[in-house]
Amino acid sequence: MREILFRGKRTDNGEWVYGYYVLKKLPYFKDKGVNVEHLIYDNMEIEDNDYKQFVDTMQISYVVYPKTISQYTGLTDKCDKKIFEGDIINVTPDVTNRLMDVRWNDETLSWELTDVGTPTFGVNHIFNTIDLAELEVESCYGERISFIVGNIYDNPELLKADKEKLKTNYF
Repeated sequence: MREILFRGKRTDNGEWVYGYYVLKKLPYFKDKGVNVEHLIYDNMEIEDNDYKQFVDTMQISYVVYPKTISQYTGLTDKCDKKIFEGDIINVTPDVTNRLMDVRWNDETLSWELTDVGTPTFGVNHIFNTIDLAELEVESCYGERISFIVGNIYDNPELLKADKEKLKTNYF
């Protein structure tokens, strides 16, 4: 079974934290206008009994930016680093340095890699997308070739595609 794990960027210092994601409903405050808080708990405990209820001793939690919340895909790169939604991966470093970002596809209910800088719809999306699970299966027969080079939040410069390279290599 896949490990359920999330990450998010803290609002107080910008540091990445990993753990369980909780959306906490707050009382409505007219002056703030915010009624939810996005939290990552790094030590949520579960009682080991028949009911598996959450223990009310969640001690360490961090408020995170909602846009940075990413789920762990259950897969790792060639350096055994966990791959999260929003990571940018170099899929073929020995050949073309093909940079792709990890996204969840609601239609296929799967993680996929999409060429950086390509639209997320239409023909371009079809030809410039790889199912992340298929890439993992292919790499099982040989050495893993992909590795994480950054993410869409900390490395926005990696999202700028080299349009000529995309034309010659992928279309």
